[in-house]
Amino acid sequence: MRIHPSWFLVFLYFTLSAKDQFETLLNGQASIWNGWVIGASTSSLLFLSVLLHELAHSFVAIGEGLKVRDITLFFLGGMASLEKECPTSKGSLKIAISGPVVSLLLAFLMILLSNNLSVSNFILSNLFKQVGSLNLLIGVFNLLPIMPLDGGVILKSLIWYFTGSKRAGIKVAIGSARLISFLAIFIGILSLLRGNFYLSICFSIIGLFVFSSSKSQSQIIQIQKILSELYVNQVCSRSFRVLEDDLPVKVLSKYSSFNKDNFSNEVWILLCREGRWVGYVNEKILKNISVQNWDKKFLYEFSQPINELPSISEKESLWKAILKIEKTKDGRLLVLSFSGLPLGTLDRVDLGKAVLKKIGLNLPDQLIKIARKENIYPLGLNLPNIAQSMDSSDLI
Repeated sequence: MRIHPSWFLVFLYFTLSAKDQFETLLNGQASIWNGWVIGASTSSLLFLSVLLHELAHSFVAIGEGLKVRDITLFFLGGMASLEKECPTSKGSLKIAISGPVVSLLLAFLMILLSNNLSVSNFILSNLFKQVGSLNLLIGVFNLLPIMPLDGGVILKSLIWYFTGSKRAGIKVAIGSARLISFLAIFIGILSLLRGNFYLSICFSIIGLFVFSSSKSQSQIIQIQKILSELYVNQVCSRSFRVLEDDLPVKVLSKYSSFNKDNFSNEVWILLCREGRWVGYVNEKILKNISVQNWDKKFLYEFSQPINELPSISEKESLWKAILKIEKTKDGRLLVLSFSGLPLGTLDRVDLGKAVLKKIGLNLPDQLIKIARKENIYPLGLNLPNIAQSMDSSDLI
């Protein structure tokens, strides 16, 4: 379990808030230490409540055969990080609904306990009432149909169950979040017109935050669709050279400047003999040979098997290519045809360009050149995380 630093601010806030309320109820007759104890007790029970909420998610996930990486508690909530998403709609629904059920059950029990103690112990009664109300708020808030809240996952799972399409469930959940964001913004504007500035600011911020979140989720879904529909042979380039293996190594000196101007990696030089592929070299071997011997040494003497290069089939989906590229040292793959012959190369820039072009964004040559030189995805696209989420959620 991990505790995010923001949780300590929440702990301090609720401790001070509960302390002040307690002292107000007793008209300042309680000691300072009693106030701090009640405040800290309130925050501790809230901490325990949030932890139980996340443990409920975790135990149900384990029951569905999933591994839980960790639990993180942060500002007014928590998150149980699963190794992968549940592959079934029913399992996903059970995992999502378990947290709010626990929070609502805790709220019911604490409010019930508060009512029973209202006469015999006013202080404990008020403490349980506050924590019970907070659990009720946590439970109801998490049931809002907004991704990634539990309510959004519940809605997604229900649509997934009835339609058989997980993607359809996500789209409906995103649409629901946008509707709620517009409603919150509308209430914010209405509150402003009625002179309630504070309420207006709160609802407007919530509405804008939810809208931004839903827009981000929508963009991720769009990119996932692109990565699953495009194939390697549709986006690969040809960033290699082909030479006869009986040429002197001096010929490699031609490509050194090409490498410095455009790539962070060495150029792959593929070798052939009488029309057959026989291996590869790169210009780095020149560093180990004196200039006087460049005409006396031949490429075949330094040839390495082509199958040692990281490669991928031309008909693999882009999301699989991304996962494979991220496991390579140079962030580059040799694309092979059905017959196993070199067809082209694929790097992070090729993948980023393809995705952005599908979205409708054509990058200027200067940005492409910079990204290729640094061997990064253009515009900081986080394609590895998106591809990883597709792999773990089976959203293909």
